Amino acid sequence: MRGETITVLRRGGEQWYIAVAALAVAILFIWVVADGIFRGDPFGNIAELILATGWGFWGAIRYLQVRVEVKEGGLVVHNFFTRYSIPWSAVSRLEAQPTLRIVLSDGKVVAPQTGAESLASTIRHNRKQRAMQERIEGARRRALDQGSAEVVTKQIWAGNLAILAAVYAGMFSVAGIAWLVN
Repeated sequence: MRGETITVLRRGGEQWYIAVAALAVAILFIWVVADGIFRGDPFGNIAELILATGWGFWGAIRYLQVRVEVKEGGLVVHNFFTRYSIPWSAVSRLEAQPTLRIVLSDGKVVAPQTGAESLASTIRHNRKQRAMQERIEGARRRALDQGSAEVVTKQIWAGNLAILAAVYAGMFSVAGIAWLVN
């Protein structure tokens, strides 16, 4: 997608989740590895370590990945496993009840995960989704190149799983080094 980025939309509450999850994962990792080292087998708790830290890593990777980039030429929607590039000319309308949905000219719908429904947003009458809708609509109205010849593209991206695997490989390397040093 061409054009400068006007704004990036994310769910605000997930920032707090990431901070708490990062602290909890660090504490759990140190506790499980230290417990294993004292017992002489840091790898005996591998299943426990994966279960204890998996939610934290998965959430952090999700937060870093899931977003909507509002650009001068259109939208780039980063969902967990897909990425859509949508020019303004392909956007028919935006809906925000109960989730944020981008309805395309051909009738297809793109639902950004960052604008997904939650209990908290439902209680607040989808305030977050409506604010995202208004920011996108404002950028769309200001867009200069309404007659863009770009098309909607969709890419599948499974890099999240590779990142998660690399994080675990690093954790187990640290546990192995700690065991060898001890």
